Amino acid sequence: CLRAPARTGVGGGAMTGHLSVLSESGLGHIASHQYKPGKYTPLDLALNPFWARLAEVLPSWLAPNLVTLLGWFPLAFTYALAWSASPFFDTAPPRWLAFTTTASLYFYQTMDAVDGKQARRTGSSSPLGQLFDHGCDCLTCISQHSAGAMVLIPGTSMWTMVGMAALQTGFFVAQWQEYHTGVLRTSFGPVGVTETQFVLMALSLYAGLAGPEVVQATFSAQIQPPWASGPFGAGAVCIQGWTIFVTILVAMCLYKTLSHVLAEKGASGLLPALQDLIPIVVLNVLLLSWPAEFFAHAPRTLCLLTGLLFFYLTAQMILFSMAKMYFPVVQFMLMPYAVLVLLAHFVPEPLAYKALVAWAAVFGCWVLLWLSTVIEELKRKLGIYAFSLAKKVSSEDSKSK
Repeated sequence: CLRAPARTGVGGGAMTGHLSVLSESGLGHIASHQYKPGKYTPLDLALNPFWARLAEVLPSWLAPNLVTLLGWFPLAFTYALAWSASPFFDTAPPRWLAFTTTASLYFYQTMDAVDGKQARRTGSSSPLGQLFDHGCDCLTCISQHSAGAMVLIPGTSMWTMVGMAALQTGFFVAQWQEYHTGVLRTSFGPVGVTETQFVLMALSLYAGLAGPEVVQATFSAQIQPPWASGPFGAGAVCIQGWTIFVTILVAMCLYKTLSHVLAEKGASGLLPALQDLIPIVVLNVLLLSWPAEFFAHAPRTLCLLTGLLFFYLTAQMILFSMAKMYFPVVQFMLMPYAVLVLLAHFVPEPLAYKALVAWAAVFGCWVLLWLSTVIEELKRKLGIYAFSLAKKVSSEDSKSK
C-alpha cells in the first residue's frame, strides 16, 4: 500500500490558519480511489435481490449518504432510550424497547445494504460515499454494543467494556487490513458482518418476545464457563464467548495481513505495519485500567467516551487508507483519556466524574469538527454535495463560462 507523507498537524493534516486533515496528494488519491470489497456470504447473496428491489423504489433524487444517515437516526434514538431505561446495564428492557431496538437494527442494516445500490442506480458513487458509509458503520458499533448489553445485562462488570472493545477492535483491524492489502474483508467463510447483525437482531427480538422478567432471570443466572475458574452471570459468559470469537478472527486477520506485507515488501515492511496497531493496543490497555468502582459509577459515560475514541482511530484508518497517507501512530487524543484513568485512581470520585463528563463533551465536539473538516475538504475536491445529488460548479468552470 503506497502512502504519501502526511503533513504535520493533528490527525495527519496541517494547521495553516484553519484545521486541515488531508494533504493535496491525499485528496488526489481519494479522488481516484477504487473500492475493493471482500466476498459475499451465502446470506448476503440470498438477501441481495431484496436489497436491489428496494433500491429501485427509492426516489431517484435521494442521495445515497442520506439513505445511510436515515438508517442511522433510529439507532441513535434507541441508544438514548436504552441509556435511560438501564443506565447501569443491569435492567432487562421492556418489551416495547426491545422490539423498537430490533426494528432500528434491521432498518439500519437494510439501509446500509441499499445505499451503495442507490449510488450506482443514480450514478452518484463517490469516495465520499464510501467514507460516509464505513464511518457510519463504525459509529453504529456504539449503538450495537448498547443493544447487546441491553439484553445480556452484564451490569457494571468490566466485561461490559470488554465486549465493546472486542467489537471495535475487530472493526479497526479489518480497516487496518484494507490499509495494507487494498481489500476490505467483511467475512471469514460463511460468517460475516450480516450474520453477526442478524444474531444481534435475534437477541433483541427474543428479549421482546420473552419479556423483561424472563430475560432478567435468564441472563442473571450464574453459570460456570469452561474457560474460567468461577461462575459468571450468563450474560457475561456470552460476552466472554463473543470476545474469544473476535480474538480468533483478529488473529486470523493479523496473520493474513502480515503474510501479505511480508510477500509484498519483505521483512522491512512488518514493523511499520505493526506500528499502526499501537494506538488501538494502547486504548485497550487504558480501558482495562479503569478502577472497577469508578466504572460501576459511570458505565454508560465511560463506554460512550471509549467508543468515540475507537471511532476516531478507526475513522482515521479508513480515511488515510483511501488517501494513501501515513496513519498517525502518535494519537494525542489518547493522552487526556490516560489522564482521566489516573484521576479516577487518585482523586475523589465526584471530581473525576466531572472531568470525565467535561472531556467527553469536548472530545465529542472535536470529533464533529474533524468529521465536518474531512467532509468539506472532500466536497471541494470532488465537486459534490454530501446529501444532495446536485453537482457543484467549480471556479474553473465558472470562469470558462
